[in-house]
Amino acid sequence: MPSTGLKTKDTVLNNLASRHEPFREIINRFGLLLSRQAELYSELPLADVSGMTVVEERFLGGEPLVVGMDSDAFAPAFKASALRIWPVMGVLFTALAESLRGLGHKLEENRQWTSLCLRAVVHGDEEALDRAAADAAVTPDFLLMALRAAYGPCIAAQKQTLLVLAPADLWRKSYCPVCGSDPDLATLENHPEPSDFLISKSGELWHHCPVCTHRWRFMRMTCPGCGNQEHERMTRFSLQDSPHEHIYACEDCRQYLPCLDMVECSEAVDFDLAALGLMHLDAVAQSRGYAPLSPAPWTALGLAEKAAKAS
Repeated sequence: MPSTGLKTKDTVLNNLASRHEPFREIINRFGLLLSRQAELYSELPLADVSGMTVVEERFLGGEPLVVGMDSDAFAPAFKASALRIWPVMGVLFTALAESLRGLGHKLEENRQWTSLCLRAVVHGDEEALDRAAADAAVTPDFLLMALRAAYGPCIAAQKQTLLVLAPADLWRKSYCPVCGSDPDLATLENHPEPSDFLISKSGELWHHCPVCTHRWRFMRMTCPGCGNQEHERMTRFSLQDSPHEHIYACEDCRQYLPCLDMVECSEAVDFDLAALGLMHLDAVAQSRGYAPLSPAPWTALGLAEKAAKAS
């Protein structure tokens, strides 16, 4: 489901940065990166999935759609995306510029290395990630961050061709049915014809994927990290001046997910930027010892020290 925000991304980002002054620099930098990624969605070549079939039983059992794709099929789009995105990241994060240039050289010169990277980011192959990182003389964590930044526009562009292959409306897992990524945002929403299975007086719960930007429904009061459904083991908190923005946290796995309550909100929302606008809650949650569920890159910045400014 696409974003419904009617404002330009620049306008949304300016509003977020003005509202959360302690996080202005982070919002500006990652916001520009997200905007550049979005610009690529319609420009990248698509992989041919005409011969691909999805086994419905396996899909509904929890196998994301991308599992059925040959990761090398993304190579043309991934190369085009990386050569556009990595230089932008190098400007935004100057300390990473030299390492990112090195990755760009590897990408252009070594097809086998590119294949390893695609196996790592598309199918979560940890051995391939370790090998590719060692070959590039970078850490696996850094490489995975760079790979996700370049892969995101590729799978976002591809998602509609994949979604028609399976009954995605029946997906019941906490992670994305398209690419398998964990969500960066939950939203509570009211829709005209909600499913009886997911209906609630307080709205339906939707998850947003920070990698491919897909949105899907999920069960309320269930931890997306460990599946805990004991209400007394779930924590919800918000800041006094923004009660519609809050954190869901689990006391069993100590992971959290930001949530935006839109049940009584008529304002259009750009879902692809919404999680970035809840960074102040990331800071509070991390200061309380919770770890982010999301693979969104800003959640790994160690935001706890900014919690005092955010509260």
